[in-house]
Amino acid sequence: MNILIINAHSSKNKGDAGIILSIIDSLEKYIPECNIKIKSKFPEIDKYAYGKVVNESIHNFTSNMKPGRFNKLLIIIKLLICFFIKNNKDGDYEWADIVVSCGGGFLLSHGYSAGTLQHLVQIKTAINYKRKVIVYSQSIGPFNNKLMKLLTKITLDNVHMIFVREAISRNILKDLGVSAPVELVPDSAFSMKSTESEKVNNLIKTIAESNKDKPLVGITVRDWNFPNMNKPMYFRNKYIESMQKLILFLEKNLECKVLLMPQVLGPNNFNDDRVISREILSGITSKAKLIDIDLNPRELKYFYSKMDMFIGTRMHSNIFALSNKIPTVAINYEHKTQGIMESLNLSKYVIDINDITPESIIEKASLCWEHKEQLKEVLESDIDDVVINSQKPALHIRNIGPN
Repeated sequence: MNILIINAHSSKNKGDAGIILSIIDSLEKYIPECNIKIKSKFPEIDKYAYGKVVNESIHNFTSNMKPGRFNKLLIIIKLLICFFIKNNKDGDYEWADIVVSCGGGFLLSHGYSAGTLQHLVQIKTAINYKRKVIVYSQSIGPFNNKLMKLLTKITLDNVHMIFVREAISRNILKDLGVSAPVELVPDSAFSMKSTESEKVNNLIKTIAESNKDKPLVGITVRDWNFPNMNKPMYFRNKYIESMQKLILFLEKNLECKVLLMPQVLGPNNFNDDRVISREILSGITSKAKLIDIDLNPRELKYFYSKMDMFIGTRMHSNIFALSNKIPTVAINYEHKTQGIMESLNLSKYVIDINDITPESIIEKASLCWEHKEQLKEVLESDIDDVVINSQKPALHIRNIGPN
């Protein structure tokens, strides 16, 4: 069976890369004879990331998009033409028996979105080739633009099956009136295999020796533009202050060693977690350590397994930690995080990024620390089933077979 994975973003984002790797793991588990290719927005970056053939996304106008409203408008017009004209030619789609739209949270819009259109064009091209399209454990919505909502419905009406990773997305699809069947499953990254790393082991050993075996707390942060708030810089500053006060609290009150663990290293400064991590640390006197090394997702998941507690803004960092049965506090910046924590009955350990204050994040961290042994027991009993259920889309693909 030839399987084409589309809508891949960048392996610089370890969460996105973890999604692709977990899909590969599950497909190879259930369909060991399958051949896999990947369509990526950044094929030059992803070429060696997955051990599979990586080619450029069809009509990927956004890759070299220069800033400016005119250029954005021009690209949107080009993508709309591609969406409605059925002569998009691409040998990878012709080669494929099944097309998998990889997991993630890219089918949403706060306005006219060139990125969302580019993803929809890829799915629509597969439909034009009359291929069975599986939407693999995605978050869908929100949509604040009528045209984007309509184009998403037109596209998803014609896919074979939609797997979503939280109930909120299922409800959005129902409101859109999408006719394709929908099933709720855990995020695919729960099932990604981790890899023991000598690099990580040496790092852990050095940290333990220099900190007298203090408990380790891992933290992921991200820059965020607060798209739905009237004063985005005010909320950004509040987020930074909250993370600074949290770090100081963890060091002084819980006597922990804090590790800032970047999950995304590009492809630009806004999406490089090291930039905002340094900004946070520059404003306080702290012994927190920034882990400024490039680990692949499997190594990173192994690293997270060494933590005593985890506090994550990056959703897939939370998934990596939770799948290792690490007590976790999640900072929610889109509904996907809230939905995934609710599915694990961990909603009391979620805080919305718009509502965050030093006091509220410290309260959540204290609650998690106080109940960490109970949380470990809960995760020990529940997480294995979550991992198995996250592989359901791959099992479905095996069962439907090629066209």
